[in-house]
Amino acid sequence: MTKGRHHLLDLMRGLAAVLVCAGHLRAATMVDLGTAESPGLVDTFLYALTSLGHQSVMVFFVLSGYLVGGSVLTAGSRFSWRSYAQARLSRLWTVLLPCLALTWAVDQTIVKLAPQVLSGAYATLWHSAPQPDHYDASLGTLLGNLVFLQTIKVPVFGSNGPLWSLANEFWYYVLFPLMFIAFAGQKTGITARQRWTAAALTLALGVLLPADLLCGYAIWLMGVVAFVTPRVHRPSSGRSTRPGRWLQPAIASLAFLAAIGFSKWATPKNWNAPWGDFVLGMGVAYFVYHCGPLSSSRSWPRWMRHAIERLSDMSFSLYLSHFPLVMLIGTSAYLDERMQPSLLSWTVMLGWLGVLILAGHVVWWLCERHTPTVRKMMALSMSAQRGIRHPPSS
Repeated sequence: MTKGRHHLLDLMRGLAAVLVCAGHLRAATMVDLGTAESPGLVDTFLYALTSLGHQSVMVFFVLSGYLVGGSVLTAGSRFSWRSYAQARLSRLWTVLLPCLALTWAVDQTIVKLAPQVLSGAYATLWHSAPQPDHYDASLGTLLGNLVFLQTIKVPVFGSNGPLWSLANEFWYYVLFPLMFIAFAGQKTGITARQRWTAAALTLALGVLLPADLLCGYAIWLMGVVAFVTPRVHRPSSGRSTRPGRWLQPAIASLAFLAAIGFSKWATPKNWNAPWGDFVLGMGVAYFVYHCGPLSSSRSWPRWMRHAIERLSDMSFSLYLSHFPLVMLIGTSAYLDERMQPSLLSWTVMLGWLGVLILAGHVVWWLCERHTPTVRKMMALSMSAQRGIRHPPSS
């Protein structure tokens, strides 16, 4: 189960999902820092920590480029669109379908408790609720989200705002193999016609897809660069046994933290390009490049490795399931009176966070952990359809 696991990358992915969840939860249950009564240093730190949701999504993009883009490059001439599509779609739909159903069910409850939440009355107060006149749970929007057209042709489904990033991920999954084929060398066995076709499709998607989605793709590609670079120049930390082998990872860690700080500072700036996200992407990629050789260390305690792997495995389920539940918690208990920061309020919020993590684990247990089974069923179905189209000769 642990063979080939990158525990440091697993930890990054799991913590990123928790930080996204914690940020949304804190906005719905606690007052903003600017209106807090005499916040202390610890309160200020916790507010800062729970405001890294956007930065955490950028971390997801880089890790996705590293893992998914790396798998395409590793396959090389053995790359198969059919196997790749089965792997990606089974991964996405196995969690997306139940979370869309969960979103609809929770929204029906919120409509009965406080319909103004879904109509946008708390969008400014909570910084994350549905915007005014933007809530849409129609059949057309549902189908659009199923084929990853949210924020492109349709809005996100219901109250589940984090679904925006799923459309980004899907189209990055499509764009990168097309780019790989378009620029593949002759040794891969790809014909000139296939390369030109892939190049034309890449160009067409570059024109049709939104600019902010393509900016995110540039960040996703930074993860691919972090995957490729060690194959050209392996970082010294991976082969040196001297104490100095920790120097580059330490520098990479500081660069990562500095990139997060720059991203937080640059986000409100009225610039034409998301420079904060670009710098953060480079910081994450630099960190992954230098710390990757250390991330599969067997020196970590077994219980710690197991906990990290489980948190990483369920991170996707947590990310897609938490937001409607956050809206339900806010509607049920903190509609007009959010908590002031104190030891008790942070403890209560931590308890709610535990509930959300438990709910994400339930979604993982019921659905996501069966992804390999779903993938096999898709493969068998596609093989059966091919057999019908091309029956064996008598």
